[in-house]
Amino acid sequence: MNTKLVERANEVIKGFEYASFGVIDESGYPSASAIILCNPKGISELYFITTMDSNKAKRLRKNNKASINCYTVDNNLTLVGEAEIITNQETKSKYWEEWIELGVDIYKDGVSDPNYCIVKFTTKRVSLWVDDEGAEFMLD
Repeated sequence: MNTKLVERANEVIKGFEYASFGVIDESGYPSASAIILCNPKGISELYFITTMDSNKAKRLRKNNKASINCYTVDNNLTLVGEAEIITNQETKSKYWEEWIELGVDIYKDGVSDPNYCIVKFTTKRVSLWVDDEGAEFMLD
């Protein structure tokens, strides 16, 4: 594993707000959707919000294997791993942001809405292209 490339990928991911999130659907096919990342700090763990009744959450409860892809013209990060749905109030409050309330009628009770949840993604395998260099490796 190229430590410099991993460090650079950890920096690159901090610049991403949007990503594609892939899960396995009920028929065994991949299904991707757009997500908004919650202040990413590195490639090993990522967080985003969704609703308990979303297709993402329903599918993750059946199969927690997932993938996240972030890309620009110059950089591509594909992360493969496992996702878990988190519903404890402490974590929900940590990732709640004011913009969630703006124009979104999904969370009627705000941060304490029972339909509001966090998805924690833990990376197991990385495939990336950063600074004109590619690599694929496992994370411990």
